[in-house]
Amino acid sequence: MPSRTPEPQPRAAGARERPAVVTPLAAIADAVRGTLQADPEEMTTRRLRLLDTVDRRLARRGFRLEAEPAGDGEPEHWRLVSASGRTRAAADIAVPAPRLVDDLPQGPLRKALAPIVDIRGLQPSPWIAVVEHRAALRDTAGKIRCRLSARTASSTDPGERCSAVRVDALKGYRTDGDRIADRISRHFGWSPSAPDPLSVLATSLLPEPKGAAYPSVADAGLPAGLALRPVLQALLDTVEHRAAGVTADLDCEELHELRVAVRRSRAILTLLRSDQPEPELEHARGFFAWLGQVTGPTRDLDVHVLDWRAHRRRSPDQAADLEPLGRYLKAERDKAQAKLVRQLHSRRFRDGVRRWRRALDAGDDAWSRTDRARTPIGKLAGRRIRKLYRQVVEDGSAITPDSPAEELHALRKTMKKLRYVFEIGRDVYPAKPAAAVLRKLKELQQDLGEVQDTAVQAEALRRFGEIMGRTGAAGPVTLMAIGALAEDLEIRRAEARARFASVFAPVAKRRFGDRLRRLTRGKAGGGR
Repeated sequence: MPSRTPEPQPRAAGARERPAVVTPLAAIADAVRGTLQADPEEMTTRRLRLLDTVDRRLARRGFRLEAEPAGDGEPEHWRLVSASGRTRAAADIAVPAPRLVDDLPQGPLRKALAPIVDIRGLQPSPWIAVVEHRAALRDTAGKIRCRLSARTASSTDPGERCSAVRVDALKGYRTDGDRIADRISRHFGWSPSAPDPLSVLATSLLPEPKGAAYPSVADAGLPAGLALRPVLQALLDTVEHRAAGVTADLDCEELHELRVAVRRSRAILTLLRSDQPEPELEHARGFFAWLGQVTGPTRDLDVHVLDWRAHRRRSPDQAADLEPLGRYLKAERDKAQAKLVRQLHSRRFRDGVRRWRRALDAGDDAWSRTDRARTPIGKLAGRRIRKLYRQVVEDGSAITPDSPAEELHALRKTMKKLRYVFEIGRDVYPAKPAAAVLRKLKELQQDLGEVQDTAVQAEALRRFGEIMGRTGAAGPVTLMAIGALAEDLEIRRAEARARFASVFAPVAKRRFGDRLRRLTRGKAGGGR
């Protein structure tokens, strides 16, 4: 039965704005039915929660995940609903429900959610009460021409409410559906094209995350201090809000995004470094260096847990053997997380954020004192980008198959700096060539990251295995599985190391360098 979702109709003179409460459906049906007859009204009530990731991945793809309880201790019924109201997949989930898709039972729901949600945790909304009234309109022969429904969704916490009236036309009777929908819109102010109340309520109960992960300057000609201050403010917003998510332990990506904001802030502060005294910027550099350090151990263990989960998916026959490792990693991660939460609640963190916020809120004069701060941001960033690029080409060209891992790691750090500074100005560069440059930089950085991270993880896994074997936390079968996992990481490291030359070559090409120089020396880059 196709859903009737016409474009909003123009209202007649004197028509009301969309009301907050639905007129009783029987009254609506009686007013708009014309020669059709209305069936007795039916009513259903439901109580449910909506689930989505912190960054609202399901909502952005037009989906809604509903969790409806069956009773105390009984499984919840989860439904993945599309924008059209169609159920895409469903499953009964034991309570307490898992937050990660990996932990859902195998089946259509997990399969549908996995590519969208990925590694993010599912967060529940407050409880929602849904009341729906339905009635069918029939012709004189008793055939249903269309169905009417009025739905109201309300939440007592924080006291939100939304309603909508919908017309569903049966196949072959679209004209009747159009006519009824038009009458409802003109006489009662309800457009059947309005979104479902649950989807509307989700935007307030599961709001978009605050803070920008990748802010960029808006005008290459602005003095660097004035151009970069709002970028740094946006990054500090991200640090504060992601710190709250880390403290609540929403999912591992909250910490990752916090650390990215820290690294971007440090890249900007390096860009603004001057020979002239700048105590607030120096204090911020120290604060962000400390924050990067204290967040490292938890992030490292998050990566280990993610890799353990990925290996468990790839090799289900080893899943049981690796369960002791999963328990060990979780315990170690919980200890690191508890320590990190103490740091994020510490006076040092609060004072660091407060002092940096105060510096960022200072007047324009405070951000125009040094020569660098007064240099146009396009020119300043362009010089830095070209310098870092020359260093990347020089250092990368010297790497051979026999080069030590330290040289690739050093190149990776330079690549991060280059990418972060380039992304600061990405919105003022021509979109297509900037995207092409950024894509190649990301590919090289990711390959170098794979080389470094897999080596570190393999070494750590062996260390974990030694500890678990010594303490009796793992038996021979588990220790062998840990060894196999470490070997898998070594294979991935070797493959990434072998890819380096082919990934580096396009970045080192003269054509790529010329494109980078044109972008950063052109009008958008602030000239020479």
